[in-house]
Amino acid sequence: MELGYNSVFEKEQFEHYALDKPNKDFITVLLAIDSTMTFEKSNEIKKEIDDYLIGLKERIDRYNSKKKVKYIFNKVHDRFFRKYELDAYFPDIFESATYNCVSGTALYAYAFDFFGVPYQIKETPIHVFLVAYPQEYNILVETTLPGKAGSYVPSESMMKRAVDELVDLKIYTAEQVSSIGYNKAYNDYYYGDENITKKDLVGIQYYNKGIIFLNDSKFELAYENMLKSSVVYKNKKTEIFNEGVLSLLMDQVDFSDIENFKWLVSYAKISDDTDYLKYKLHNILSNENWEEDNLERVESKLNKIYDLKLRNELLVVLYSYEAERAHKYQRTSEALMYAEKIYKISPDDIDAKNYIALAEIEKMALKNVSAIRLVELDELLEKYPFLEEFGIYQRYQVYLYSFLAANSFHNNKNDAAQGYLLQLEGILGDENRESTDFDHRAIGEAYGEAGAYFYRNGQKESAINILNRGMKFSPENENIKRKIRLIKKSF
Repeated sequence: MELGYNSVFEKEQFEHYALDKPNKDFITVLLAIDSTMTFEKSNEIKKEIDDYLIGLKERIDRYNSKKKVKYIFNKVHDRFFRKYELDAYFPDIFESATYNCVSGTALYAYAFDFFGVPYQIKETPIHVFLVAYPQEYNILVETTLPGKAGSYVPSESMMKRAVDELVDLKIYTAEQVSSIGYNKAYNDYYYGDENITKKDLVGIQYYNKGIIFLNDSKFELAYENMLKSSVVYKNKKTEIFNEGVLSLLMDQVDFSDIENFKWLVSYAKISDDTDYLKYKLHNILSNENWEEDNLERVESKLNKIYDLKLRNELLVVLYSYEAERAHKYQRTSEALMYAEKIYKISPDDIDAKNYIALAEIEKMALKNVSAIRLVELDELLEKYPFLEEFGIYQRYQVYLYSFLAANSFHNNKNDAAQGYLLQLEGILGDENRESTDFDHRAIGEAYGEAGAYFYRNGQKESAINILNRGMKFSPENENIKRKIRLIKKSF
């Protein structure tokens, strides 16, 4: 699924940043989450930030590292932040001085870059924050705590309180803390080796927006924001979130609207539940409100699925539905076209073989019966060797040889007629085909004409014998019985 954007501005800035283009800008892409944001407005905000930071520079240069961090923290907090809101976004800082840990951390990261302060960005399951001068002082920069408490080098007592809280939250057990000590437990959790980037902050902002939409049951908007998040924020939880939201969408979206088919394709790209996808696709195709031309568009959309095996399995569901539908309405050529598509993907598919057999034989049965049909039948068998397995092929053979034998005997062409009759008996006498429902009227015509031929030529015994051969294959055949009775009366 293509990324959905709220504005041209967002699309341009997000793609620049995601693709690491030379003109990408951290502040601008954070602002682009606001659908009303413009390039002019974002420039004004960026200038406001830069002008303020420039005004701090002269005094900052006088401070040592620890004082520098505290000064930046307090000044930025006093100037830009007033109210903490869990669902705030970066543009809210400049509209209402509202912020959260993500937007606050992003602004401090920009300020630290501006003043050359080294830092790391840390993420916990529910929070982000910074650590300034990580190689020297590990100064924790907690954006949600204004004033002196927001920037500090933790004391022993502070670390102990923090770790005890982690134990209460079941992030650590008391046994683990006892084993490794408070200092290591604190440093491992808060400072660890894993850092995130400014690009991740951009993604986390979209992630949080996706969560808010999910809580409001706005699943499509939740997925669209999470999809953007996953482009710049490479995290397992975005994958889990995406699959979960798409699973919810599968049960709620109105698939009678072809435009919503994109959700099934999106789900197919991240889910390995093939059976569910096949089931869902068949249900969608069976919707009686669908327009017929939707089916062509479905094929185009399914071809966008990356996984070749899954794509083919879903295409087989589509083609099988199309073939069955065409056969139901006696559109033989259309049924054959879709059956051949299935056969190309899956040569062992029994439904494809069945539809090909039905369509090809039905097409042939519409033609005039002649010896040319035998050549065509051989050519068909060479193309589709599996045809011999199907009753419709055998039934047509019986019908064709019966007709050709009857016609040849009727026209006194005994040699040709005997050849056709032997071929017919080879089919009828095959034990593997005894359950096939053959055309006994056609069989009766063949042996009836054979009996009549020998009777005309004064060979009454031969006539009775050949008719009795017919009785072996069609014992209840009234045409054969009647000919035997007539000939016996003449003895």
